[in-house]
Formats: sequence, structure tokens, C-alpha cells
Amino acid sequence: MKILDKPFFYKIRYGIITTLVVLVCLFWDLFFKIITDGFDITIIKGFFEFSSIHNTGAAYGILGGQTTLLIVVSFIMIALLIVYNYFHKNKSIFYCVSLGLILGGAIGNLIDRLFLGYVRDFIKFSFFSFTFNIADACLTIGVILFLVYLIFYDDFFGIKSRKSKKKWR
Repeated sequence: MKILDKPFFYKIRYGIITTLVVLVCLFWDLFFKIITDGFDITIIKGFFEFSSIHNTGAAYGILGGQTTLLIVVSFIMIALLIVYNYFHKNKSIFYCVSLGLILGGAIGNLIDRLFLGYVRDFIKFSFFSFTFNIADACLTIGVILFLVYLIFYDDFFGIKSRKSKKKWR
């Protein structure tokens, strides 16, 4: 079988898309974490800056100092996403991008926790009271897109089926 044979490619295309999104997230997250670590750089005065901090907790600093717990939770969540993806049959590019963003963000922060014991946050907007990184942004956007997918495309919560049943009553 040729590697670019259509049936073979169609079977693996969603895995390729997800993997590419994960790699792009990881690349940009690690790239910016490396170049901003230990520096405070003002991009737009009074609005946006790179301000390097070390976060031993999760989002917004919750569970501070619980690195081992956060590592275990990260591994469990990544494993659950991979298992869900394996059994999920109704895939689309939208689904793959959202899954890739979630996995890329989770793996990016997991790498920091495993090798450094903390996560390097550096993006700071003056109108937010917290600092975050590209992995956090990927995770947040990925979760929002995944929920949109589950609600409107996959009907995970049964909203469409409930509406269609009401129409026939």
C-alpha cells in the first residue's frame, strides 16, 4: 500500500491534523517561554507586557505548590482525551483542532512541571489580574472550541435530540 493512497490517508488524516496542532502549540509555547524567562518586556505601555513569573499552581495560582498532584491530573486528563478520541467516531477538522489545542496546552505546561517544578507564565495584560502563557491560551481556546463542538456538532448533551422530540409531540 502506498503511503499517500487515498483510503490510507483518509484513515489517518484527523490524527495528522491533531498532531500538527499539538506540535505548533508546543513549539510556540516553549519558544516564548525560553526567550522571555527572567525578563520583563513592555510591548504596549500600560496595556501588554511580557512579565516572567514562575507558577507552582494551576490557573490563577490555585493549588499552589501541588506540583505532583497537578502532574498526575495532567497525565490522567491527557490519557482520558486520547481514549475518548480513540473511541469517538464523529471526527471533523473542528474537533481535531480543538483536541490538538487542549493536548498541546496540557503537554506544554506538563513539560514545565516535570522538568522545572513550576510553569513559566509571561503574558500580562493590564486589564487582567493574572499572568498566563501560550499553553494556557491554547488550553482555554481548545476547551471552548471542544464544548462548542460537543454541544452543536456532536450533540453530546442531547440538546438536538430533545428539540427534535418536542417537535413531534
